[in-house]
This record gives sequence, structure tokens and C-alpha cells, in this order.
Amino acid sequence: MLDVPALDIVDLSVGYAGENGIIPAVDRVSFNIAAGEFMGLAGESGCGKSTIAQSILRLLRAPGIITGGEIRIAGNDMLSQDDNAVRALRWRTASIVLQNSLTSLNPVKRIAWQLQEALNRGTSAVGRTPAELLQMVDIDPKRLRAYPHELSGGQRQRVVIAMALALEPKLIILDEPTTALDVIVQQEIFVTVKALQRQMGFAVLLITHDLPLLFEVADRIAVMRDGRIVETAPVPRFRQHQEHPYSRALLTASPKVDFTTPSVARPKSVAHPVLETAHLTKAYGTNPLTGRSALVAVNDVSFRLASGEIVALVGASGSGKSTFGRIVTGLTRPSSGDVLVDGRTPVPVSRRRPHQPRAAQMVFQDVYGSLNPLHTIGHHLRRAVISAPGGDKTDVEGRVAALLTEVGLTPTASYLDRRPHELSGGQRQRVGLARALAASPKLLVADEPVSMLDVSIRRDILNLIARLRDEQGVAVLYITHDVVSAGYIADRIAVMHRGQIVEEGLAKAVLANPQHACTRQLIAAVPGGLGLETPNPVPAS
Repeated sequence: MLDVPALDIVDLSVGYAGENGIIPAVDRVSFNIAAGEFMGLAGESGCGKSTIAQSILRLLRAPGIITGGEIRIAGNDMLSQDDNAVRALRWRTASIVLQNSLTSLNPVKRIAWQLQEALNRGTSAVGRTPAELLQMVDIDPKRLRAYPHELSGGQRQRVVIAMALALEPKLIILDEPTTALDVIVQQEIFVTVKALQRQMGFAVLLITHDLPLLFEVADRIAVMRDGRIVETAPVPRFRQHQEHPYSRALLTASPKVDFTTPSVARPKSVAHPVLETAHLTKAYGTNPLTGRSALVAVNDVSFRLASGEIVALVGASGSGKSTFGRIVTGLTRPSSGDVLVDGRTPVPVSRRRPHQPRAAQMVFQDVYGSLNPLHTIGHHLRRAVISAPGGDKTDVEGRVAALLTEVGLTPTASYLDRRPHELSGGQRQRVGLARALAASPKLLVADEPVSMLDVSIRRDILNLIARLRDEQGVAVLYITHDVVSAGYIADRIAVMHRGQIVEEGLAKAVLANPQHACTRQLIAAVPGGLGLETPNPVPAS
């Protein structure tokens, strides 16, 4: 008798009900996953990947409707059974790990309670305890009494994986589980998942837009576009040759570092630098026993950034780079040290008054949370123009149109009355850039601006930032954990580790010949590597 597939999907069709009928999202998709197989489903946002994931476990909410096809998990028909029967199959037969671990965990319950709740869904035959579940994903059982907010992003995602595996299901679905995590944590999580898969024998469906990641972890890849699977192949064959043009486009869309030409230092301004810090420190909390700071996020950082220069501040999560960016823009007050932006000390937000000069502006990572969903794009930009210091308030509409044009959102009239949810992630990030530019800043602080975007959109946004630097002379502090995008866009790279800058230099020289262990670890964790094939390192200057 042949082994029953862990997942078997036949001619699945899913749509979303609207005023004009059902809009197709998934169109007659068929594929299967063998027991113990690791399969990747790749594609850009909106192609239907997550809709399939939610349909498999019957988690699709209205207005989503499954309009046809079959779904079987370990032989169990998921579409013909009633809700109670499907609810009994979840967790025991298949489970899912979502992208945002914060929304997957109850913020007011301790980790022990949440793991026990997952165990209670099954029978005593499993015989595991919450402590054993934590140990399974390499977390100290002492963290059982912690609340979700007391764990790092990687630890929270490990807890969710432990919950998903609590009842030893035949299939685990990973829906973009590491998108918001740095490459080191991502690597650690997938090493854990692969080890658990070998030990427990479950199958995996990994949904992602990151093909290099799938090359390292998957056995087989399916590429999805516009609701259909356009190509399926084992990883070794897919790496050598992609049959469909879209597969080739998706593979080549990621930013890459060109090591054939070394970085060239940009001429430094004869005037004062746009950004200068001296012995900058930011500490949080106090240890009651020693009286010392419990956490030093930024530790004695002295740093300079010239006009028209792009510097990437690179580091793992928790290294202090975002705190440094918030201090520079006045969103966070330093504990000690000096910071000057365009020759002035940033005014803290709490003391900022309308029309005060704001030489530094922040572009945030979260393209979904940084724009008020209730207001139109026109409202967001009009408000930014009106509050900008020294701006011309006699032609607000003209300035708004100019901002939209600068970031490539044309025709401008088609965006003014739309709300954030009506835009793609890339379009929302362009609006965020336009809003930042309204104040005519000397410095843009871009905090992980592309980490939540598809690979094809990332390069577009990076190219836009580089163009704004070239055309407007604005300096850019690009904060990221992604050394590939740093090497693609930056003139210089500064590596941050435990609150300190541990390495700094021309971008390609740092990546080709890293000196600090932290830099080497960040480079080694990049899926597929940097593509540096030449044995000769790029010269340092």
C-alpha cells in the first residue's frame, strides 16, 4: 500500500465575495506533499499563498469562500466534514505558524499556560510537558513564567513552533515565519525546524517569497502567480534551470552586491557633517542590587555621516541600531553624549512645536502600521506639508502632487482619495518616503524599510532611496540586518553589536573582507551567500 500523502490538494479554487460577485484568488491549484517532505510555496504578495494556507485548515474568514476542489490531510477530507470534526483535526493532524508571533500568542497569559493549552487539545498519549516543549525548540524552561512581550522575536516564534508541534501533527504550515526577523535568528530557527523534522518525521509547507531560503531548506519548490501554480520542481533541478519566465524573474529580483567594482568613498562635505554623534549612550532601567543600568542599548557611539552619503547601520536584532535611529530623529532621548543633525541638537518629540526645523525624518519599517488606516493618502501628505517648517502653505495641493511624483506614484490624482489598505506594501512605503520628504530633511533615517516587502519590490524601494539621495542630496542612515541590501545601496557600512560600532568601512570592502566575528556571522547567515566568487578581496580603499 502506498504511503498516504501528508497533504493532497486537487483543483482547489478560492474566491472573495464582493459587490460584483466572487473575485478569484486561487484558481484550480493542485499539489501534494509526501510524508516527511519539506515543500516550499513561493510567490509575491497577493498571489494566493496565504489563502491556500488558511484554506487547508479551514481558517479562511469571510468574505473568503472555497468554491471548489479537494483538500486531504493525512487522508482526512477537510472540506466535507463539519466544523467540530475539522476543529478536532487541527493541531493533531496539521498546524500552522503565522508570520506575526505577537498576534499568535495571548499577551496576558504566561508561556507555560499557553503551551499547556495546546497540549490539552490532544490526548495523554503525547505525554509531553510545557518544559519539554520549550527544550525541544532550544529555550530554557525558566522562560515558562515569561509573558510574550518579555521574549525576543525569535524566542516568540520558537514558542509558536513548539505549540504547533505539541501534538505531533503530520503537517506543519509555516506562513512567512521569519520575515520580520534578522538573518541570524532566521537561520537558527530553520536549523531547529529541520532537526525536529528529522526527529519527528512531519511534513512542512513553507510559504515565502525568498527563493534562496528555499534552496537551503526545501526538497521541492512550487512557484505561484496570480492564483495559479506556474512551476513545480525538486530544488536541485530548479536551481539549475527555471522553466517559467516568472520563476526566473522572481529569482533575479533580489538586490545583489556587485563585487566587480569596489566601493568608492564619496567626497566629504567641507561644511559640518549632516549627522555627528559623540559618546552617545542610551540605557534602560536600573539593577536594584548594583545600581547600574539593566540594559545599555547604545554604548558610547561616536559616528559621522556626510551630506549626500548613504551609510548602512547593520546588526542583528537587539544590537541597538533602531534605538540609535530613534535618538537621531528625536523620538528617544539619549542618557548621555551629544548628537547634532545639521549642526543642531534634535528637539525631542515631547517638546517639538509646529514649524520647528526637523532636519532628520524617519521612514518606518511597518508599512501597515505607520499610516492611519482611517485617512486617505491625500490627508496624510497634506498634514505633513502643512506642518513642515518653512514650507509654502499657499499651494498645498501642488506640493502634495510633487511629493507623489518624486516617489513614483503617478498619476497623482489616482492616489489622493485612496486609503492605505487600498495600496500594496511597496506603494505604502513610497507614501512613507513622501511624507518624510515633506519637511525637506537633510537626513533620512530608514529603519528596515524593505524587510516586510516582496523581493521584487525591495530593489525598487532601494533604488528610489538612492535616486532621492542623488537628486536631492539628502543623506541616508539605512538601518538593516540585511547585509545584501546594505552592500547594494550603501557607500559605507557600520556594524553594530551590543550597542557599539565594532566595524566600519567602505561597503564592499567590509563585506568582502570582514574583520569582526559579528560581521562574519551576519554574512554567513545570508541564504545562498553573497555571491562573492573571486578569491581576491575588494581593496579597503
